[in-house]
Amino acid sequence: MSHSTSNQLSRRAFLRSTAMGIGAVALAACAVPATAPQAGGGDAAAPAASTISFLTQGGNQVSFDRYEPLIANFQTANPNLTVEPIWEPGGAIEVQTKLLTLIAAGDAPDVYWAHSYTNSGQAKRSLQMDLGPYLEANEGLAEDAWLLAAWKDFQVDGKQVGFPRETTSTVMIYNKSLFEENGVPLPSDSWTWADFAATAAALTSGEGADKVYGTADWHLNRNTWIKMWQKGGDVISEDRTQFTMNQEPSLSQIQEISSWHHDLGVHLSASTAEAGGFTTADLFTTGKIGMFPQFSVFSGILAAEFDWDIAHLPVDAGDTPTTRVASAGHSIYAGTSNADAAWQWMAYLGSEEAFRHWVDATGLAVPSLKAVADSFLVDSADILPPSSQIMLDAFSYGRPEPVSGDWIGVHREIQPALNSIYGIENADAQVALDAIAGRVEELIAFVPGE
Repeated sequence: MSHSTSNQLSRRAFLRSTAMGIGAVALAACAVPATAPQAGGGDAAAPAASTISFLTQGGNQVSFDRYEPLIANFQTANPNLTVEPIWEPGGAIEVQTKLLTLIAAGDAPDVYWAHSYTNSGQAKRSLQMDLGPYLEANEGLAEDAWLLAAWKDFQVDGKQVGFPRETTSTVMIYNKSLFEENGVPLPSDSWTWADFAATAAALTSGEGADKVYGTADWHLNRNTWIKMWQKGGDVISEDRTQFTMNQEPSLSQIQEISSWHHDLGVHLSASTAEAGGFTTADLFTTGKIGMFPQFSVFSGILAAEFDWDIAHLPVDAGDTPTTRVASAGHSIYAGTSNADAAWQWMAYLGSEEAFRHWVDATGLAVPSLKAVADSFLVDSADILPPSSQIMLDAFSYGRPEPVSGDWIGVHREIQPALNSIYGIENADAQVALDAIAGRVEELIAFVPGE
């Protein structure tokens, strides 16, 4: 992708509108969608006049721009229904804590913002309503309308417990100019991990502060896991009771990534980036990294003045093409006494109209509704990488993390262990992972609020 002067205005507009950019969303981007679904739909009787309590992320203008126009439009179309937002700053943990607090106080919301990392733990407490009966009567919201892996992010034990709003797939970002300068073949749809290692070595050059690294960010747990998954390994066992990263085939994949750091010297050390105060994206834009895996949000690398693009991750013959997806969305509280009205609001939040508003008003990174995701690629062609279709194609073979219990706690427990293996300490992988097995198993058994 070339970032020439001709698209500077588009880039600035993108950064201004995206929730990951700087500053508030332009008011002109907050136009109210033209129509909203009528309560009840079709010949069904409309719910009685009621108020729908809606817990969601809030605390800045982007959050308000995301929902307030939709609330106004929905209420205009459904004058007997009122949506009462509860704004909670923060991410998945903060919103879940607020949810549990409201439930304990007997003031639970009818609908709430949710994340794939918290879905499984909430399911252990039966907090989410099974949407199956409503979906059977609403063909427009069926599974095939959504990016498949994102849809599955909101499935637990065969039940659909919500709708995804935005989602991401993990792809390889690479410096096309650096590849060409070094005479290295560009990533192909059939490249293997041996090809990847050879490419990383060919792109690595220099010493000290001037060193260019072939790759980076495989030390992050979410990226390590992808390589394990392709070989049939996983973070935890299929029944989600046992830690398995300290077993084969996972262990050998971690050892291979460690070799990229310590033996081949082609991988940027996490401590290198931290010591200089730079992110991986910062270093990539200055030409210090040849390629790295990242979920499909590109705002951090739009400042690059060279050609860059994305590719599928490598996969070896006989292995399963796999990448990671993660999603945020909405669920209905199972204990609501206002189920029909709550469903009306949920159905609107799952509509094409709502998704187009989110893209226009807040720069939704990857909308999970297929129709909007497809048009998003066309409308943002001057901003997205040339091969942007890859990030949507990845949802056909991507998979969610094996979320269980306190999954954010699992992330926090595993990352330091991987840092010790991949970092200066060069810890023995077996020993480091064995040391955290018991704690991870406590975390995956955790039931929130108990």
